[in-house]
Amino acid sequence: MIKKLLVLCVGLVCGAGASQGPEFTQQYLQRLGGWVDSYQDMVGRLDLRAKQFDLTREQYIAALLASTDPKVRKEAANIETWPVYLKKYTEMQKMLQNGASWEQPFTLLKNYNDPAFSPIIQATLAEYKPGAPITSEGAVFGGAGFIGGWLLTAIAAAMLGAPINMIRRRREKPKNLPKLVMHSVNDPAPTVEIPEPAPAEET
Repeated sequence: MIKKLLVLCVGLVCGAGASQGPEFTQQYLQRLGGWVDSYQDMVGRLDLRAKQFDLTREQYIAALLASTDPKVRKEAANIETWPVYLKKYTEMQKMLQNGASWEQPFTLLKNYNDPAFSPIIQATLAEYKPGAPITSEGAVFGGAGFIGGWLLTAIAAAMLGAPINMIRRRREKPKNLPKLVMHSVNDPAPTVEIPEPAPAEET
């Protein structure tokens, strides 16, 4: 009974968590849009600054990296990532906007460990507001999460319970077995009376 209740509870928790996938993706997409706008502004100012010296963006960054000042080189290394991150953010934004609703959470998970997206994910989690899974996508993810959590917990419980049940069966004393009486070597041997055959009738 306890095992069944545990499996059910884990399934419900997994279902509730999975149902928030589409809502989290939408809030992430909104925050990603803000980052795209911010990096577009930063890269635009970078290009404008390079143009003032009649240099391309790459030439301007290379000049900063060649500076003898360690602080300038450190700042240049940071500036060098701006165009790269802007490209990644723009591509991710297009994929999430143009992809199917049920594909969006999986697209997000593929880039979860990318350092460019980690700050956005952490910021979204910090201010995430759970939503009711009233959409069809939320219902599907919730159902899939419940089934997945239920199956994994049931399998884990069965795998962990098998060795315990085996040990328990070995420790249990056998029931309904005949009682064996042990005799000492000094005890007289048990005697068995053999009936004599009846005399044969005379004919």
